[in-house]
Amino acid sequence: MFLFIFILFYFLFSSFGLNIPSASQDGNDFFDDENELLILVPKGEDPRTAKNKIIIPQAKGNHRLAVLPCLITGLGIFEHGRTFTKENFHYNCKNGTAEVIACVADDMSVIQIGRTFLKDGIRHRCEVNGQTVTYEQKSTCYENGIHYDIGEKFRNGSFQLICKENGVAVLGCFILNSTNDAVILLGETRIVGDRRHSCELTENGKIRYIINCCRNSNGTIEYKPGHVWTEKHIRYQCNREGIVKVLGCVDGGLFIELGHDVLMGGTVHRCYRVNNTTIYHRFQCDKNFSLTECVHANFLPTEELRRERNVVNNIVEPKTIK
Repeated sequence: MFLFIFILFYFLFSSFGLNIPSASQDGNDFFDDENELLILVPKGEDPRTAKNKIIIPQAKGNHRLAVLPCLITGLGIFEHGRTFTKENFHYNCKNGTAEVIACVADDMSVIQIGRTFLKDGIRHRCEVNGQTVTYEQKSTCYENGIHYDIGEKFRNGSFQLICKENGVAVLGCFILNSTNDAVILLGETRIVGDRRHSCELTENGKIRYIINCCRNSNGTIEYKPGHVWTEKHIRYQCNREGIVKVLGCVDGGLFIELGHDVLMGGTVHRCYRVNNTTIYHRFQCDKNFSLTECVHANFLPTEELRRERNVVNNIVEPKTIK
């Protein structure tokens, strides 16, 4: 993607150095006693030294100027009323003055002054501001039937996008139900009310807008941050970011902290995790066995759980729920 801006300054008066001298009193080489000479040179050049110039004889005493041609450096001479193109501008010669009448794209498409033209994803503008004509061509981004300029932000569903030189990029995610179209930037997390809002870039390159809130296992009840509840012997807490945290396991009035084992009245209570699953395990044990011996002696239903028997950590006294 690219941006080219061509600026032309033109003037209400002649675009060329226009010299109309009177009869010389010091023997000027351009004049004689009988004639006056009208000398046209490209703007900014000295009539005495310019290589490109037009000399128009004028009858003595005739102060009426002839209709003048235009002398354009590198292009030549154009008579009054002729049009021509130089670089990205189209001109009309008007009595010695080259006036811009349109802009011309690289593919020779003509853009009238004050108009905008779209072609192949490129926006062409030809604008006049005072005595300045500007031709501008910019790459655009085409999204959902609309052309956007580089740097322009826009919305697509839940996402805020921006048009860049190399294409469309995601800036962030719009916060759900926001009254002022608030945006969470890509990679940012924000607490809004009782919920944690995140705008994430996934491993496969997709953008994901996530709202974390605490719910029970079947999703029918929503809990606020700080709330504690129990389901099927597992005790949970909703933290301030809207994420559910497992505190431990519960059996009647007994609380077993996650990762701990308790031996009470010949019964072993275990609360532990296997991968992402929290398990509460209760079994009877010989009253002469210690907690460690009970854990090692107990039959486990899977090889993975059986291997866990080899390491027993955090043996604690029973805790009672208040």
